[in-house]
Amino acid sequence: MNESIKTPFFLVKQDILLQNIRGFQDALNILWPNSMIAYSVKTNSLPWILGWMNNHNVFAEVVSDEEYQLALLAGYKPDKIVFNGPIKTDGYLAKSLSEGSIVNIDSQHELDFILRKKPIIRGSIGVRVNMNPTLFPGDDVGYQEEGFRFGFSEENGELKKTLDILKQVYGDIPIGLHMHVNSVTRSPEIYKVIAAYAAELIRKYHLNSNYIDIGGGFFGGVPGKTTPEEYINVIRNELEQTVDVEKTKLIIEPGSAAIGSAIELHTSVIDIKDTACSRIVTTDGSRIYIDPLWIKRRYLYSLLTRKEKEEYPKQIICGYTCMDRDRIMSIENEPELSVDDRIIYHRVGNYTVTFGGPFIRPFPPVYTEDDQGFHLIRRQMTMEEYYRMETT
Repeated sequence: MNESIKTPFFLVKQDILLQNIRGFQDALNILWPNSMIAYSVKTNSLPWILGWMNNHNVFAEVVSDEEYQLALLAGYKPDKIVFNGPIKTDGYLAKSLSEGSIVNIDSQHELDFILRKKPIIRGSIGVRVNMNPTLFPGDDVGYQEEGFRFGFSEENGELKKTLDILKQVYGDIPIGLHMHVNSVTRSPEIYKVIAAYAAELIRKYHLNSNYIDIGGGFFGGVPGKTTPEEYINVIRNELEQTVDVEKTKLIIEPGSAAIGSAIELHTSVIDIKDTACSRIVTTDGSRIYIDPLWIKRRYLYSLLTRKEKEEYPKQIICGYTCMDRDRIMSIENEPELSVDDRIIYHRVGNYTVTFGGPFIRPFPPVYTEDDQGFHLIRRQMTMEEYYRMETT
C-alpha cells in the first residue's frame, strides 16, 4: 500500500485483471478453441483498460456510436469490435458492417435501414434474440411479467421476419445469434438454457450460424463461485450436438467478470462525529463511487489504522456528499477509526469508475499497480477544465 498517494482513488490491480482474463482464455482454449472474448466497454471504458484488453487479444464489445469511436481511438481495428445495442445510427451501422466488425441487429430501425440501403457486409452480421424470461426459474432472471427489452422474439414471429429480411437482402449468408440475457444469480443453469435455446433456433430455422454470442453476466475472480471452465462446459454440452464447434465461433462478453474483482477504492477518514444516536465516520469516498443504484449495504473491505485500537460497537461509514443517504456501510466491533485512517473497498468500480459526472467533487483519479509499483492512468479533472467544458 502506497500511503503517499492522496485519497480517494481507484486502483486497478493488473495481476488480478490478467488472472481473470486468462481464466476465460484457458477455458475456451480447452473446450472451444474457435472462440473469442469481447470485453464489455460500458463496464469500464477507461482508455487504459481498453488498451490493456487490446494488447491481451481481447476484442471490444460496444453498444453505441461513441463507444465504437472510443474503441478505435484506443487502438482497436474494426474487425476486433463487436457492435451490439439498439441505438446504432445509420452511419455507424453501415460503417461497422463495411469495415469488418461483428454487428448484432437489435432494433426495427436497423432492419429498415438494411432493407432500404443494403449496406455492404465485410464482417459478420447476427441477430439478438429476445428470450422469454419464463424459460428461466424466477430467481434467475427478472422481468418475469414484462419480459426483456432487447432483441427479436421468436414467439411472436419477429425473429423469423428479421431472418427473412436478412435473407432477402443478402441471400444465404451465415447469420450469427446473440443470446445475452440479464441474470440475477449468474448460475450456470442460465447458460444451459441460453445454449439450449440457441441450438433449438438453429435447428428450427436451419441456420448456418458462423457464431453464437452468449453474452456476459458471468462470475469472475470470486472465490467459491462458478468458474470459467464450468460455464464453458455447460455451454458446449448443449451446443455440440447441433453445431460444429470447430466451425462455429463462440463469443463471450465478460465485463464485470473481467474487471470487477481487479478494482479497489481507497479512501481516508476525514472526520469523526458522535450524535445522540450514532458514531458517524465521514470519509473522502462516497456511495456514488461504488453503488450507482444506492442499494448495497455490505462490501469486502480492509481497514488501515495507524495504531492498535479498541473495538468500537458500531460505526457508520459515510461519504463526503451533503446527502444524508450517503451512508456507505455500518461496521460493528471493528477497531475505532480516527482521522487519516484508510478504508479500502475491494471488488468495486464496475460501471462507477466512468459512470456519472462531477457531482460535488470530480471523478477520483485512477492508478494501476504492477510489479513496478503504482502508475497514474487517469488524473482528476480540475474545476477550470470542467468550467471550460461546460461553457464552450
